[in-house]
Parts: sequence; structure tokens; C-alpha cells
Amino acid sequence: MKFSSLTQRIVNDDSDSPRKIDPWAVHNLAVQRASQGEPITLLSIGQETNETTPDVIVNSAIESLQAGRHHYADVRGDEKLRAEVAAYHNRLTGQSYNADNVTIYVGAQNALFAVAQVLLESSDEVILVAPFYTTYEATFAAPGPKVVTVQVEASDGYQLNEDALLNAISDKTRAIVLNAPNNPLGSRYTEEQLNKIVQACVDNNIWLILDAVYIDIVDADSIALPHHVPGSKDILITVGSLSKSHRMTGWRVGWAIGPDPLSEHLGNLSVCMHYGLAPFVMDAATTALQHSNDTPALVRSVMLERRTLVRNSLVNLDPVRVLDAGQGMFVLLDVEPMGIDAYTFAMELLEKKDVSVLPCDGFGPGGRFLVRIGLCVDGQQLTQACDRIKQFIAEKTKS
Repeated sequence: MKFSSLTQRIVNDDSDSPRKIDPWAVHNLAVQRASQGEPITLLSIGQETNETTPDVIVNSAIESLQAGRHHYADVRGDEKLRAEVAAYHNRLTGQSYNADNVTIYVGAQNALFAVAQVLLESSDEVILVAPFYTTYEATFAAPGPKVVTVQVEASDGYQLNEDALLNAISDKTRAIVLNAPNNPLGSRYTEEQLNKIVQACVDNNIWLILDAVYIDIVDADSIALPHHVPGSKDILITVGSLSKSHRMTGWRVGWAIGPDPLSEHLGNLSVCMHYGLAPFVMDAATTALQHSNDTPALVRSVMLERRTLVRNSLVNLDPVRVLDAGQGMFVLLDVEPMGIDAYTFAMELLEKKDVSVLPCDGFGPGGRFLVRIGLCVDGQQLTQACDRIKQFIAEKTKS
């Protein structure tokens, strides 16, 4: 039987790799082994596996369920939640939006997919900055556009060369996707870079899509945002979620925020895509934004503590290099000097040391030798995992 061409566009296939690799293969194997009782340390996913959602949020969902809030809801998202998201977004970015500019989704991933569907088609081009989160290429290729990749280089300190990005713009470019801070690198953009990028988008009628799921767990003064640039409100779409900031990864609450026409089209798509979230989940999300305001700061503090621990533990790793921009939930290793790719490194580390890390093969060109370490377990487990990583590198290098 025949399947649509979409089924090929949504498959990760890194053309920079000599073989097709599932970017989640190592993680999935680790989860399977852990479920069988093996002592696996999971550092391969971006969530605090040792933490739970705050009680005030959980209790809100329970009370909402008991009150009968389990029927159909507004497909755009409950108006009260959308108003709270708008207010939260405005505090983070300095913009001035209201509930009508917000569309609620089943997590940020769902929001990114929906945005791609209403903006892009087969005659278009979309620009991604690599390394990028592993789902980006499939998400933005799904409507059929050509995906153009701008690779950050080691020679630039793994920071974006904005001139390379601007030079990639053509008369077919319809959108540029940025992630601040970047996953997996943790890198940021400067005000000068964002001024140039926003101006180029305004001048060429290009959408700027910002994946901002991490901005509320980093120091606000340390990160420049495009929202302050004149003209940005007409071309900027911001995607966010409560997953990282409020320890709600499994609740699947995200959003897209942008100009009025965008919200109208996203609402129409929601009718035929997911038909709205569960009301009791949206009530819990509203409570999170109203009564759990200290959680993002707590997560930020925990990430900083764990990052410091990893940096202090992973010293003298020759020939492997530690890459850490000081933001987000991850630290990277560049394993190319070992003469093996990231997938081989991660799979052998899991097999020999019971530590699961994520190879960045699926993060676009240039990710083939990068390994992502999640700051997602407590200090003792993280220290032990770092010790095992060091042992593995030492043993592998000697052999």
C-alpha cells in the first residue's frame, strides 16, 4: 500500500552521517533496561527525573476533575489560561499581548508543528540554525518546504555567525527558526545579532519563529531577546511551555503567541488537529502560572548547581572537549578527537557503564560528534555518572 510523501519528510535522516540513525535509539534502550530493573542513569532527556510537579498544581488538577472539568473546551485553549500565558509572556519579554494572541497546544512540540503547517508550503524555504533540537528538521519539513541549514562552527566558538544566516536568505525564504538558549549548545544571541535578523525579516516579509521553552529558567539579564527590536511584533512568533519551568513535562501544555491573523489560522487548525486540551489540565496550568511563581527560579538554581558539579567533575578529559555555554539544561562533549562518532560513544557508554547520554546525530549537520549530557538527576547520581564517563573515556582512549 502507498503512503504519502509526508511519511518520509518526518523521518530524521542526517545526510552528514554514513548511516541512518534514530536519534532516540540510545535513550529508548536505556529506558527499556531501566524498566527491567537495571541501574541505568538517564542523562539523555531534558527533564528533572528526580523531581515532581509542585503539589499546588497537582491538587488543582484533582479538584478540577472532581468538579467535572473533563468535557470539551475551547479549541484555542481556555480563555483564563490564555490570559495568564499572555501576562506571563509579557513579563518575560516586555511585549504587550492578550488572550486573543495565544493558542494553547499539547506542548511546545505540537505548537511548533502547528506553526509550521500554517506558515509553510512546498514552494518555500525555512532556515534552521544547527545544531538544532532533534525534531526540528522533520517538524518544519512536514509541510513540504526546503530546509536550509546554517551551521555554527567551532571556529566561531559555537556561536551563530549572523552574516552566514543572512546570506542564506533567498526570495523563497518564508521563516527563520531560532532557539534561545539553544538546545543542545546552550548558546545565546546578542542584541546586535537579533537587530540584524529582525530587520532582515521585516525587510523581506519573513517570519521569525522563536522556541523559547528555556528562557524562564535562565537569568533574564543574561539573554537578549528579539521582542525588544522595533518591527518584531509583526513578524515574530514565540513558542513556549510549562514543561521545564514548572516541572510539568508530562502534562503537555505549550503555546504559540503572535499577531492576530496567526492566532486565527492556528485556531482553525486546532479544530481539525487536536480539538482542544483537557480542561482539568488547563486549570492546573493556570494554577501553575498564578501560584507557582517560584518554581522557575528554583529550577534555574538547581541547573546552575548541577552544571557547576559537572564542570568540576569532567576535568582532564583529554582528548574529549567539554562545551558549555552556561545556559539551559545540558552540557556537551565533543568526542571527535577520540576517533568515534557520538552514536558509537553513547551506545558503548550505555553498554559498559550504564549511563545514558544523547548522541546529537539527529541535531543536524555538525552534530555527529557531539554528545548531550542532561542535568536531570540529583547531585550524587550525577557525580557517579560523570565518574563513569571519565572512566569510559580513559579506557577507550587507552585501548
